[in-house]
Formats: sequence, structure tokens, C-alpha cells
Amino acid sequence: MKLVLRQEFPLGRFHATPWRVNPYDDPHGEWPPSPWRLVRAVTARWYQWAREASPEPDVAQLEKLQAALCKSTYAFHLPPNARKGSPLRQYHPTEFGWRPAETKKAGTRSYGTSLVQDNYWCVPPETPVWWFIEGDDWTEGLREVLGQCLERMTYFGRAETLTRLRVAGATDEIPQVNCTLADKRGAGAAPVLSPLDTATREDIERTTDSPEAVKRAVPPGAQWLYAVRPQRPAARERRRVPEHRPDCHLMQFAIGWNVSPEPRAIVRLTSRFRGAVLRELLRLKTGDESAHWTRASREVREAAADMTGKDASGDALRGHRHTEFLAWCEDDQPTRLLVWRGSRAFDADEQEAILLAAARDVSWAAPGSDSDEWKVRLVPLDRAVPPPPGFDDQPSMVWESVTPYVPPRHHLRGGKEREGESMAEQILREVQGREIAPNVEVELLGAPQWVSVHVPRREANQRRVIGDRRGQRVRLHFKAPVVGPIRLGHSSSFGLGLFRPIHEPR
Repeated sequence: MKLVLRQEFPLGRFHATPWRVNPYDDPHGEWPPSPWRLVRAVTARWYQWAREASPEPDVAQLEKLQAALCKSTYAFHLPPNARKGSPLRQYHPTEFGWRPAETKKAGTRSYGTSLVQDNYWCVPPETPVWWFIEGDDWTEGLREVLGQCLERMTYFGRAETLTRLRVAGATDEIPQVNCTLADKRGAGAAPVLSPLDTATREDIERTTDSPEAVKRAVPPGAQWLYAVRPQRPAARERRRVPEHRPDCHLMQFAIGWNVSPEPRAIVRLTSRFRGAVLRELLRLKTGDESAHWTRASREVREAAADMTGKDASGDALRGHRHTEFLAWCEDDQPTRLLVWRGSRAFDADEQEAILLAAARDVSWAAPGSDSDEWKVRLVPLDRAVPPPPGFDDQPSMVWESVTPYVPPRHHLRGGKEREGESMAEQILREVQGREIAPNVEVELLGAPQWVSVHVPRREANQRRVIGDRRGQRVRLHFKAPVVGPIRLGHSSSFGLGLFRPIHEPR
């Protein structure tokens, strides 16, 4: 009769050390699980089942079960991705006594410690080990008894190895054998302890520290057989496929740092993150790790237009269709990075590109030898985190700067305000142009401050451009409530000129 057993390791580990092997010198680890260990484990569980079934166990039944197990041949289907784990080392308590042991120096009584190494194999919890057992002594009655014993088995090997072991049923999809046991050792074979067909009940139940077993290379009733493990497939990075959020217009990231970003460096942070997102998106679209916008095909450029803000010819998009990279500040410190697009929801590739870019630290420092030292970590926030004020469709009549407003045109000449180019006039033109409101009252708050602005690479290459401009905190008063988000001025797509609603007058 042929039996098939299905064994799972829910915690993903099989802890065991082969017979009389020093854990520190163990080159193989016990893999596959040894048939000798199975025979002894089934025997222990038989005694548990027998005590439950009858006050006087039928020892003859046990001996028949042991004989069937010992006279059987064993083969396996091992999970191809199983591998030997890195050993764990920990101190275990030993004898209780004086520490230190010398009488004259002894001061306290406590347990001693012994360093123990724990070897184990990593086994995918969802991929079982299949045992193929074949022998002439099996009957339906013994098969049922074996099933009762396996149901009561909670661990296999050391107590850390929780297991589920049962006889395979008719509905199981049983794979092919990929590991057999041989009498002679070949290249790449590992020793596996197996029972002799002449093993007795006394041999199987003998304790490991008994005089008959303690000095033997092989316990009485057992033998070494040799297994060639299946070839492990080459390790490949599994592409992370994040959940695609339909109708996603806003993605938020908490900003973590060791050194907080300077408020004036917001645009450096957002523009570098934008560059990382574009690289990831082009890589996803083309499959080329070195993909670049200038070398991409026209179709790829067009597919990435809403993210880049440029069409396939390199011209700026009209109508604010592009993605904006913004920073939300609390007490003048950037706390969140926002990726926003109102015209169209982010598709699956765009969401994945944004998350892949956020997996790497982003520098906020000015270019230079130490620019890599000042970085932030971006932590994705899930849908349970509400959007910041202004992105929640709540109207308000008063809006105040979260980040400094920088006029798109110079409003000063020779220290004097240019006619028709004051901050209030520029804000009014932009508010009307974006159809936010027909009119607005502008209130300047505090003193101007220098901030970095976004300079397109093409513009920077054509002429000398100053990357810092003076920004101003502003409060906007509308005659009727308006809905956000509101972002105005120079570099407003990179985090400057972002406003929040003020629902109560200050």
C-alpha cells in the first residue's frame, strides 16, 4: 500500500539537528525531515491516542504500526524554495549554584548559562512537504491508526517547529516526487536518518541519553540514507504589485528626517521626488532601467504627459492637466508630501511609480559635495488618513499661506514696486485666470523670505538663472466661499504658494 502525507510548517521554519551532530559544525541541517524522527513522533502520539481510547493500550497494535513504518520506503516532494536559515544563537540556563564558582569569590547564587545554536530550514508556510510512504505491511486499519496519531501531532523536531501533518485525501493535488533516499552517498547528497526494517519497539522508544545510544554514531535500529535535494530555482526579485486605488487624485506621504528640511528647500525636495517618479514611470512603461524622456518613443512620452507636464513634443500642457508635487507644512516645517492631480485620477502604473520613488530617500540639500547627507524618508499614508484642509472640498472665504507665495513676475524694480505688478495685482490676475473667484482682497503677512524656486533645465541651460526668489506669506479674503485646493504663483506645482482655509476669523 502507498500512503501520502501532507506536512505544513505554519511558522515557516523546521527546527531540527541530525543525530549526534554538533550544531556549530552542521553543514547540512536535517532536510528532508528524517523518517526516523517520524517513527518516534508517531509512537509518542500513539500513546496519547491509546490513553484516550482505552485504559489498557493494545501494544500489539503499536508494534504492527511501527513495523509498517520501519519496513516502508520513503520519498518526498520538498518545496523548491526551502533553504537553510541563518543560525540563531541564544543563552540557555544550566545548573543553579554560586557565581563565580570559587568559594572564596562567590557572592551570589544564580543559574549558569550555555550558548546554544539553533539551526533550522526556512519552509514557505503555504507550500507543504509531501511524504510518499510505500510498504507491504500497511492495512486500512493501520492507516486509520496512523491518521489518529498524526492528528495529535503539534510539533515536529524541536518544540519551536509547529506542524500540521495528515494523510492526504482524494481532493488533494499531489505533486511528483522530487527527492528520494539512496543507500550510497553521491555528489551533493545529505545524510538522512531512517529506520532499519529490523528496528524493534525498544529501539524506537529508547531515550537519546541511554547508555546504548549515547556513544553510537547511529542510534540502535536506524541507518543513514542519503538524499539529493531538488535544485533550488534562481532567486529573482518579485515585483511588488500595489493595490490600484480607483479614482485616486491625491497620494500622501509623511516626511521623516534626522535633520528637518529647511523651509526654503521645499522645491528642491518636491522637484527631486518628481524626477524620481518620472524615472520609475518610464522604466515601467519601457522595461528599460536606463530609460530617459529624451530617448523614449513618442508613444511613451504621450503616455507620461500628465505626469511630466509636457506633451510628446516637449511643449507645456494647457489647462493645468499635469501632476503637482506639493508640501504641507505645520509650524513652518514640511510634514507631508502630496502628489495631486485634479484633471484625471492616477492609473495603476502612475501609482506604482510614485510608491517606488517613495521607497528611496530624497535629498533636500542644495547641489554640492554634501547633498546626499541631507535626506528625508517618505512614508506612504493610507486612505484612512484624511486629506489636509483645502483638499477636502470644504469651502471657505479666507485662505492663508501654507508655503510662501512667490510672484511669477518681478514686482520690484530698483526697490520700488512696478506699476501693475504688485503682489495683490498678480494674485488677482491669477485668481481670475484660474476661475477661482472674480475678486479677492490680499493681506500680506510678515516679512518676505528667500526660498528656492523651480528652474526648468532647458531655461537654466540657456541663460544664467538665480534659483532663489523672495516669497511672502499671504492671506486671501474672498467675498464668497471658494473650494480648494488653491496654489498660486511661481513654482506652485512644486509646493510654493499653497493655501489652507481659515474657517474662523483671526
